[in-house]
Formats: sequence, C-alpha cells, structure tokens
Amino acid sequence: MVNAMLIKKIQYDNLRFVKDKGSYAAVVILTTNVCTMCLQAKAPGEAGMIRSEIAVGLMRDALRQVHQLPEYRTGREKITVADYVTQEFRQTA
Repeated sequence: MVNAMLIKKIQYDNLRFVKDKGSYAAVVILTTNVCTMCLQAKAPGEAGMIRSEIAVGLMRDALRQVHQLPEYRTGREKITVADYVTQEFRQTA
C-alpha cells in the first residue's frame, strides 16, 4: 500500500524579487495531513509579475524538492494536492 501526503494549505512568506538573478524567492510552507514543511523555493520571473504566476513557479520548485526526499523518490509515498487547497501570501513583495 502506498501512503499519501495530502497538501491542504500553501503559504508563501518572505517573497522577494532577486533582480540580478531574474527570479523570485520565498519560503513555501506546505501544510499536509502528515506534517508542515518549510522550503526555500525560487522561480524565474520578471519584476511586477502577478502573484498567481509567481505562486505556480514557487510551488513547482517546492514540489521538486519534496520529490527528492527518499520516501517520495522511491515511490513508497505519494504526494497529492487537495482540490480545495488554500494559498496565502503572508506579506507583499
């Protein structure tokens, strides 16, 4: 039987645009049915992008990092995002 981690809430904190790298960075906080994870994520972008576009890139990077953890890399556990997931920016860029 494969265990599943269900992501129920996503928060973005300390969002900033890194001009010399042409990217956004933030702490992505994933609240799941198992635990809460805090990941430093980055996403390519341009200054002034809308938050929903920034969030897609940051979430993509956060999920990439989670998939590298041994329990998920081996397929012993599965990661899913709830249909009702809430997203929140904890401060402005």
